[in-house]
Amino acid sequence: MKLLLAMLLPFIVAFADSLEQIRSKGVVRIGVYDGQPPFSELNDGTFEGFEVTMAQAIANDLFGEKGGRIELVPMKVEDRIPALVNNRVDIVIATITITPERAQQIDFSTPYFSVNLGVLTRKADRIKSLADLREKRILLESGGTGEAFFKQEGFGNFTFCKIARECYRMLKDGDVDAYATDNLIAMAYPVVDSEVEVPLKTLGKPDFMGIGVQKGNKELLDFVNAELIKLSKEGFFEKAYEGTFNPFYHGAADKRYFLLDGIYSFL
Repeated sequence: MKLLLAMLLPFIVAFADSLEQIRSKGVVRIGVYDGQPPFSELNDGTFEGFEVTMAQAIANDLFGEKGGRIELVPMKVEDRIPALVNNRVDIVIATITITPERAQQIDFSTPYFSVNLGVLTRKADRIKSLADLREKRILLESGGTGEAFFKQEGFGNFTFCKIARECYRMLKDGDVDAYATDNLIAMAYPVVDSEVEVPLKTLGKPDFMGIGVQKGNKELLDFVNAELIKLSKEGFFEKAYEGTFNPFYHGAADKRYFLLDGIYSFL
């Protein structure tokens, strides 16, 4: 009996709250980053950023006139999928790129953002090409998508970190030679630190970010997908981008490379 229980434990999950249950409780739990500007960060007890604005818009429409409360739950990279599987949150909006492996564990909305892999380095190291990274120490976020790209390119000298701020500090302290992550995250640091740069901005094929819900929670997923279409048609994404990314990057991140409003015009 004990052996059977041990074999079953990896497959036991806490069932997700349905859309009806969330509305009945009056609380929707949404996982977001607490240190990944301009997507989401926690400042003086308040969450802010592009994905926070989107989470709040979704929550407002979810409850409508009846009203309800959004509970923003801080996430690290490795927390995102387990938090859904174990029903610690209802929705995760935390730069989750859609991959076949992740789609076996959770369900994804239609994509809302496009990114490539970018590499942050110290200017003094004069790294200008992928070839310059050979034999260098490359820093990756645990559970991120960068590892697959670099392994495919024949790299293997990896170190891992948990959140962007930690990763940036490790690069600055000289623990590694390069930090590879989503290009918009990498591009954030040269805005505030003139000693670093992003010499490689668009490595690999584009990845697409989606909103995550627990596997099989179709009613909630259908609502999220319908909400993304509605928000796009209302011009939400362009307005949110102009209000968060444009000031943050001082106009250096062109929205045409990242926003996916064109997808929703077909829906």
